[in-house]
Amino acid sequence: MPQTLEDKKRLYRQIFFLLQENPRMTISSIAKKVQAKPASVGNWLNDAFDQGFITIPQIRKKSFQNFPEYMYIAKCEDPLELFLQYTEDHQNILCHARMEGSANIWAISRKKINIGGDILVSGLRSDYHVSLPPNHSWKTAVKIMNERVENFNPDNYLPQNTINTHWDESIVWSKEDEILFRELKHNLRKPLTPIIRKHKISGEKTWNWLERLPECCSIITKYYPEARSAYDPYLYIFETDYEGFIIDLFSELPTSSLFFKVSGKLALYAFLGKKLLGKGNLLISNVNKLYIPLLIRKLQKKRIIQKEEHSIVDYHWRKDV
Repeated sequence: MPQTLEDKKRLYRQIFFLLQENPRMTISSIAKKVQAKPASVGNWLNDAFDQGFITIPQIRKKSFQNFPEYMYIAKCEDPLELFLQYTEDHQNILCHARMEGSANIWAISRKKINIGGDILVSGLRSDYHVSLPPNHSWKTAVKIMNERVENFNPDNYLPQNTINTHWDESIVWSKEDEILFRELKHNLRKPLTPIIRKHKISGEKTWNWLERLPECCSIITKYYPEARSAYDPYLYIFETDYEGFIIDLFSELPTSSLFFKVSGKLALYAFLGKKLLGKGNLLISNVNKLYIPLLIRKLQKKRIIQKEEHSIVDYHWRKDV
């Protein structure tokens, strides 16, 4: 293993970017890139995944007409009861979470559902976009973000179309494609031979599917420099006319951030350090340390965002449907 924590961070960051290039890159190929023995790289990779420095590469379908997924973010009277109900729904509910804050339930469904309560967001989701975290500290990130907000000029803003939708398009998708998707959805690095044998899918078909995967699916790998457990997961909903600026702004965070859109609103799912939100101290001795709340307040004052809602994710449940 690397000698120090900083050595480990540098190594795991390097491996993360290699997986960005090729999520199924072999251990031997990674070993050549980092100039280490394959056995050592195998151990490092397992440690990076197990400790939460890097998430195992996953895939999610893009927003094609024949892949509808409906997103619901709402404030319900009994969110725990609803959470338990959705846990038993193996046909429609793909993933759901219990939260605290502006909303207390978050659900993704293959079909429209009646979630009840006060709905903050509902509708077809867009494609996902994942940021590539810069190699700088939280302090540097906050400084850069504040400077960008202070210097923002709406007259110079150009839309970037970072987040795409394909709601009026369909894509060819066979039964074999769906089988491969479900097998590899939560772990794109799984060995292929057992899958091929189990489902009697040809190797040629499988490799062709992998080649066209970026056309059909978003490939999601995330990086957390202090390991995932060091942060709290927050879901933000923004109403903004400057979507590209907000995406670029929060992409300065040193952890991977997930962006998507629902019903014209921009969503950010980010893992934030407690110090950024003033957490951990009931008595705040310096209000300037409320970094993220103050940043959002500045965004609202400058009319970069019209409205913001946020919640912290307590726990979630996912299925392989």
